Amino acid sequence: MPSPPETPLLHYLLMSLASLSAGFFDAIVGGGGLIQIPALLLLFPQLEPATVLGTNKWIAISGTTVAAWQYARAGHVHWKTLRIPILAAFVGSMMGARLAVYLSASVMRPLVVVLLVAVWVYTWRRKELGMVKRNPAFAHHTELVLTGIALVVGIYDGFFGPGTGSFMMFGMTTLLGMDFLRATAHTKVLNATTNLAALVTFAWQGHVQWLLAIPFLLANVLGGWMGSRLAMRRGSPFIRKFFLWAVAAILARLVWDVWK
Repeated sequence: MPSPPETPLLHYLLMSLASLSAGFFDAIVGGGGLIQIPALLLLFPQLEPATVLGTNKWIAISGTTVAAWQYARAGHVHWKTLRIPILAAFVGSMMGARLAVYLSASVMRPLVVVLLVAVWVYTWRRKELGMVKRNPAFAHHTELVLTGIALVVGIYDGFFGPGTGSFMMFGMTTLLGMDFLRATAHTKVLNATTNLAALVTFAWQGHVQWLLAIPFLLANVLGGWMGSRLAMRRGSPFIRKFFLWAVAAILARLVWDVWK
């Protein structure tokens, strides 16, 4: 007698837990996709890879937006300097998503591994980096530099993705002198924008499971709310430690992918 099929309720519960963790992780330093995408692939193997990516963006944008709203409400977002960078992040992400059609993301993995190693080592050695606000290296061109960061990392997010938040935060702390808390807040606003651009692109191609993702979306929102609250309460020292652990985790995952 054949065994009864496994109840999908268990899959929904496990995926909700993964989305909660991803939202929490992403609200502090980014990288929630490293939790959420493998969970979607494992628990919903009937979905096409493109649909997994599109559905992940639909889930992720919810938690990222809630986290951005929390940081903004607490006064950690300087909206005036983000007007053009938001547009650049949106355009960059759409460009990256289109680029992914013509190039394999696998070509990016070795380069990203090298870049993340450099980011991790530099941050670890510079104990003062991001701990307090300091004079930016480009004091008279803050908006221009932020626009450049948003455009370049936006293209990367649309095309490949892992480490997007880490690259944005690193650029803001090193080039613009932000502390980790403010850099995280601005990163969430720009990351929500890149997620929206990618979501629009995937939705246009019919690669989003809107209804399927609703419970996971709600879990991601809760995780984003919890993570942003914790980050604001603990401040830059906590975020710095979390950042180093997060970059190490992203590196481990990418090295594993390259090895395979």
